[in-house]
Amino acid sequence: MPSVMERSGSGVLSRSRAKTVTNGNSLPHSEEESSDEEHAHDSMIRVGGDYQAQIPEFKPDSSNRYNEKDHRSMLVWCPSVMLSDAMLDEYILMAKEKHGYNMEQALGMLLWHKHDVERSLADLANFTPFP
Repeated sequence: MPSVMERSGSGVLSRSRAKTVTNGNSLPHSEEESSDEEHAHDSMIRVGGDYQAQIPEFKPDSSNRYNEKDHRSMLVWCPSVMLSDAMLDEYILMAKEKHGYNMEQALGMLLWHKHDVERSLADLANFTPFP
């Protein structure tokens, strides 16, 4: 791989140095000057209406954007008036102590069984969570 010094004659020099490189007759290379001018033209900041982005008008379509298919989620717990707080606390305690469930897992199992504590307790052993 040639070093930077070896490549300097092939246009790798900066713009200011490229203008002073001579071809042996103390005349600057016209090729380097013309490419330098093209590069300077390409790197200019463009100002004016011709160079501005055309932003389309905002048209919200909120009714179609968020439909039920896009927002699928799983309900983990929903309280029920059929269960007393004392009964719920006892169920959670049993699920924690006997089967290693945390509160969210125990309540999820209870919701799965439609708030039927007995069916849920019977099913806790079938789905013992891993730590």
